[in-house]
Amino acid sequence: MIVAQISDIHADGSDLALERLDSVLGWLRRLKPDALIVSGDLVEADFANGYREVRDRLERLACPYLVVPGNVDEHGEMRRVFGDRFGWNSDRPLNVAAHVGDLHLIGLDVTVENAHHGDATPVLGWLADALASSQAPALIFQHQHPFPTGIDGKDRNVCLNGDGLAATLATTGTRVLGLTCGHVHRPLFTRFAGRQATMAPSVARANRLKLDGRDSDIVDPPGMLIHHYAEDRLVSHVVMVG
Repeated sequence: MIVAQISDIHADGSDLALERLDSVLGWLRRLKPDALIVSGDLVEADFANGYREVRDRLERLACPYLVVPGNVDEHGEMRRVFGDRFGWNSDRPLNVAAHVGDLHLIGLDVTVENAHHGDATPVLGWLADALASSQAPALIFQHQHPFPTGIDGKDRNVCLNGDGLAATLATTGTRVLGLTCGHVHRPLFTRFAGRQATMAPSVARANRLKLDGRDSDIVDPPGMLIHHYAEDRLVSHVVMVG
């Protein structure tokens, strides 16, 4: 089973933002993923038109898709455009969950109003209920990361209460395969709560890699993660679309 992940589209009313999204989705059409997850920051300006433009493109991919908001998204407008698809009847939190093939895909809205950091605390009860409702292997996605990235300046805006999130995952045994995020505009791989943890590259312009005060001037093209699930194993691949 193939689950594609894109993140940080940052549609802003410009042609360039949508052209970058089109290039990524164009690559995906040949792969024909079983599902697509979008881990936040879909739109950052011209929200009403932006969400309609993004939804139209996601629909054309012709596979099930799920989205969660990021820190620059406007919850009210996002609900107005996507609410009928995901059953959202209030602006916060905009959580999603669906069974697609063999997997239980669970999206958490960990955003905090008027803040760049996230907080898992308000959605832990909902997550526990969602996990208890199914014995299927689960892949969890959200915007802000609950683990350190090591990238200079980027861990000021983590998802708070990572300990509470990890404790909730611990109650599920091995059913949660991994957790994946966006937010930092860089791909990375680590461990969280004893599980695979990943971050998708951005559709929008990437951030430079800065570690331990050492900078780089390489700016990556748009990209995505491809999560492949087979024989009880999740393997994640980075794809950059030049």
